Amino acid sequence: MAYLKKIFSSGLRCVASNKGLTLVELMVAMGLTTIVLGVIYASYTTQSRMNTKEAVVLNMQQNIRGALNLMESEIRMAGYDPKPARVFGITDIRFKDINGNPNVNGYSSITFTADNGTNPNSGNGALDSDETYTYRIYDYTSGSPAGILDLGRTIGGGGNQIAAEGIDAIGLAYAYDNDGDGKLDVSPNGNILWAIDTNNDNKLDTNLETVDDGVIDINDNIAGTAIGGSAITTDKIRAMKLWILARTKTPLLKYTDNNTYVVANRRITPNDSFKRELLETTIKCRNLGFE
Repeated sequence: MAYLKKIFSSGLRCVASNKGLTLVELMVAMGLTTIVLGVIYASYTTQSRMNTKEAVVLNMQQNIRGALNLMESEIRMAGYDPKPARVFGITDIRFKDINGNPNVNGYSSITFTADNGTNPNSGNGALDSDETYTYRIYDYTSGSPAGILDLGRTIGGGGNQIAAEGIDAIGLAYAYDNDGDGKLDVSPNGNILWAIDTNNDNKLDTNLETVDDGVIDINDNIAGTAIGGSAITTDKIRAMKLWILARTKTPLLKYTDNNTYVVANRRITPNDSFKRELLETTIKCRNLGFE
């Protein structure tokens, strides 16, 4: 009997030593678990947002670099002509709206011709149907929201091809040799004169650099300065400066773009949540007498 009492007493002590968690302990454990899960979720959300942002920005950067490379390579060929007839060159520098109509309040655009050698008659010094190139801004809405502008490219009489999506603006200014001395005309300080056509008569009439410091930036008067004497015809153009302003397809969270971008004769201050990038380059038209 004493032996059974000893066993029973030992069992009670064992049960008492293996008791479960108290309510307070359980609540503390649940609280700690919630905090850990909250930290993990916040970290995941932040990382996911950063990855999405980087992907959107990377897509924009690829678009703008692709557009710049394409325009630069093709514009460099403006005027290419294996024959001395010289029927090729820059033909239209007027501003155009998103429908392609000349409009002094529109966007920079360019049309030029070059012998591309693709047709059987290429190389004969005559302009073939697929040897006229045009770049301009337009609104391609199929598959994308209206109002997001794109860079359009046409060849010959064909329709618009998308050269790049999400392009807010392109700017073009032109350097010229008006006196035919084989050198680009320069300012009193020896800086290249970059000009545009402000009245859409297809002739250069206004120089953009008013400070004469060798750059076109926010310090220059947006109105420019008038070219003295007669306006410059397109056959005098020897080089051009190209600006391309791209934006992300979607706005970024907690971001505001209040920068002012200089795009030729335009000053663009978006003040929205889209991230942008501006690229600028100078294109030497080797086939128009300038390397």
